[in-house]
Amino acid sequence: MTHPPQPGTNPYAQPGQPGPYGQPEQPGPYGQQPPQGQGPQQWAAPPAPPARRGGMGVLKILKIIGVVAVLIAVGVGYFLSQDDADHAKAGDCLKNNGTQISPDLQVVECGGASAEYKVVQVHQDTLDTAKCQDVSDIGYQEQTSGGRRSSGKKFVLCIDKIKK
Repeated sequence: MTHPPQPGTNPYAQPGQPGPYGQPEQPGPYGQQPPQGQGPQQWAAPPAPPARRGGMGVLKILKIIGVVAVLIAVGVGYFLSQDDADHAKAGDCLKNNGTQISPDLQVVECGGASAEYKVVQVHQDTLDTAKCQDVSDIGYQEQTSGGRRSSGKKFVLCIDKIKK
């Protein structure tokens, strides 16, 4: 790496000639003299950095991939939650993916072998299963908490067991 000349020294000045600060110049390091007819060496500007191509950076590509992955996950979650009990309507059939103590009802096709119950009535914004008395076999109530797979509402389904 080269350094610019220090004040008061000019390695290419003729001995005895005034330097840039009015002092007589001494011969340069190692007694170097510039070739006759040439003046002081000019310093060149450093080379310009290479021009960037118009392509996208890796970080930008990773951000785009991340956004697309999140959108896909939200879409899949929404699609999977569409067959939960909180979307059931009168006439829909259900199957229980849980237990009798902790049911997890899911809407299924009525002609399928997995159909266990048929929805007779739906009552929104209530947890009163007495509304199903004399209407259906079972009054199923649920209050969703607005979490990952639920919409955050309360309802009662009046359902009949499908006889097979």
